[in-house]
Amino acid sequence: MRVTTSCSGRFHVFDQARQLHRHGVLYRFINDYPRWMTRRWGIPNDRVIALVINGMLGRMTRWIPESRMPAFKNRVAMLVHEAFSRRLAAHLPVNSDVFIGLSSFCLPALERAKACGQLTVVDHGSLHQRYERRLLEEECRLHGLSGEGEVPPEWIIEKENREFTTADRVMVLSQVARKSLIEHGVSDEKIFVNPCGVELSQFFPVDVPLDGVFRIIYCGNISLRKGVHYLLQAFADLDIGNAELWLIGAAPNPTLNRLLAKYRSDKVRFLGTYSQSELRRIYSMGSVFVLPSLADGFGMVVPQAMACGLPVIVTENVGAADIVRDGRSGFIVPVRDVEALCEKLRFLHENRDLAREMGRQARQDVICGYTWDDYGDRLVGFLETLLRQ
Repeated sequence: MRVTTSCSGRFHVFDQARQLHRHGVLYRFINDYPRWMTRRWGIPNDRVIALVINGMLGRMTRWIPESRMPAFKNRVAMLVHEAFSRRLAAHLPVNSDVFIGLSSFCLPALERAKACGQLTVVDHGSLHQRYERRLLEEECRLHGLSGEGEVPPEWIIEKENREFTTADRVMVLSQVARKSLIEHGVSDEKIFVNPCGVELSQFFPVDVPLDGVFRIIYCGNISLRKGVHYLLQAFADLDIGNAELWLIGAAPNPTLNRLLAKYRSDKVRFLGTYSQSELRRIYSMGSVFVLPSLADGFGMVVPQAMACGLPVIVTENVGAADIVRDGRSGFIVPVRDVEALCEKLRFLHENRDLAREMGRQARQDVICGYTWDDYGDRLVGFLETLLRQ
């Protein structure tokens, strides 16, 4: 079996390519980063096609200020997407058996692969974006925000819908993503669910000084989509002594900042970004990890925190809820439910020994089924079955 996979900016696909290489089936990995990046994942140069110029254009697009010129940024982003899509199709090997394309970037390549008789798979990392758009538009109306930079543009949704129709199979990371695709017309028979893994050599508990602080950890973009404002409100309502909320991630945009401002206090710390190698120390200093997203195709930070021995609280719209055993390794709460967040946080604060036991259980759960090797085994087994059929 010869598999060609591709990506533009989604790092879980680098781990996917590494796993395909581990199984000896990676034929080509087409991406928009320099080859020194793929070498960090152990992928040899002769397996890589690097469309570096497209990557540079894509990363430059992110520098365009959203608040000042949203229409211009949207137009540029669309042109950059299309340029990568066309070059990806032009570089697609005609003698692969399988082509895996990252959603919103792969429509021309899917069409070429099918013309060459290849099995085609769309790799979709989020919920269906029309589902996300509806949720985020509701959220913007609730808080009087504009939605710039938060709501997916219509052209991406339409392009992804055409990709879902064209491909033989659609691969998603969670059951909530699967349900959202079915709700928007994708056949259940086409969908394969494969949760992300965690790199256990990077994420493990480390010894840190114990200071008795009940420390709540969040890691991710500080954005409306991630529901950070609900976590801040829950922490303010909790009002317990000797507690801190640590928010790890890039600074919020000015619009969201106005929403978050009323929850700032000396117990809330915005710590900025950290490298992957530094996160295990941050997680190990925590008492609980919370990801309160409105919509999250998976949330790789969840198994990372679990691997470091933290109990986790996630919403039902976080894909990583699939790997959380409610009441055993953490808790699953409804979206936007501040009261439920407060209740679970208070329970863990009042039952510290049980919280630590839940953290130990969380680590054991990811060790037994949710490593990147587990992800790769499931993926290759799925592709082999399809080719036999």
